[in-house]
Amino acid sequence: MEKLKPFAAIRPPRALASLVSTRSYVTYKEEDLWQKLSSNPYSLMHVLQRKSGEGEPVFMGVRKGFVDFLSSGYLVKETNASYYIYRQTWHGHAFTGIIGLASLKDYQAGRIKPHEATLAKREQLFAAYLESVGFHAEPILLTHEPHATISSVIGEVTALNADVEFATTDMAIHCLWPVPQSFNERIAQAFGDMDALYVADGHHRIASSKLLNKQDGVMAFVLDESQLHVTSFHRIVSDDQDCTWIDLASPLKDAPQGLPESGIYAFHGGNWYHLTDEGIAFPESQWLFDHVLHPCMQIIDERDDARMRYLPGDLPLDQLIEALDEGDSAFVLPKPHWKDVRSLADRGETVPPKSTYIEPKLRSGITLYAWE
Repeated sequence: MEKLKPFAAIRPPRALASLVSTRSYVTYKEEDLWQKLSSNPYSLMHVLQRKSGEGEPVFMGVRKGFVDFLSSGYLVKETNASYYIYRQTWHGHAFTGIIGLASLKDYQAGRIKPHEATLAKREQLFAAYLESVGFHAEPILLTHEPHATISSVIGEVTALNADVEFATTDMAIHCLWPVPQSFNERIAQAFGDMDALYVADGHHRIASSKLLNKQDGVMAFVLDESQLHVTSFHRIVSDDQDCTWIDLASPLKDAPQGLPESGIYAFHGGNWYHLTDEGIAFPESQWLFDHVLHPCMQIIDERDDARMRYLPGDLPLDQLIEALDEGDSAFVLPKPHWKDVRSLADRGETVPPKSTYIEPKLRSGITLYAWE
């Protein structure tokens, strides 16, 4: 069975690619989003943020915006099913992989493996969104163990001139190569021969697509696992007045300079602490929940507790401290290793929410997949 299939993408003309593509709206502050919408008429954000009219279904505005972009020529549908090689170069590191349609049948059969649990409520909400809009604007992120054929194909295709190349204000460079049809069989066979693909980012989107069950697959960017940047999330608990967890910790004389090699760093009231226990191992987030968040702070569900917030684990610790309010406690976990994540997925297990922060982060609007 094919784990990754070619598809006829919808994408902006070459001249508009840099203007149409956009980061996720959740990464914009309200004033920045307003500035983007008011200054760039080509931004896909005009589609994704378009409101429905009075009496219309809740997501109908997004669908109408999508149709308008097609009719205006801001988006164009390709005539042939293709794979696409995408490269994002960011801070000197190049992430290069293949965009295609990941098989929902393979996902259902366990040949595309998740490592995070999903919430039924979010699955249902996003499935309703997909049913209304009829397209994916951004690929999920899948990964695989190194594969000689895939590496060879990527090398051959990227030796050609990219069809699209542009830079963005976050200092990333984006390149896209539609893969010549002559490579399709080699790519399909290589992915078909793999034991498994792994979901790195986009667990709710692939689960929602399976729930909707109207598409040929879910649009995915698939790359060699050696390229992934994996770190943890910093956990912040607001208004931690009791701080009974400090009894489990040892004070640190000096502020740490990075993530812990072992154990968990904690910060409260101007002081750093180190939580150490022989039972602390990957996923350290589970130990933290079992021994600190639940018993000391009465947090029942990390996904649904207003006291919890998260910051990416690559945020320097001095900036983490600046982000705290009075009374907050912060917890800093070690950097996870992807082989541990993969082993856990192979066992059919999942990590607690926000246990991995994985890059690259992908833009919307470089390629789109529409089934309606």
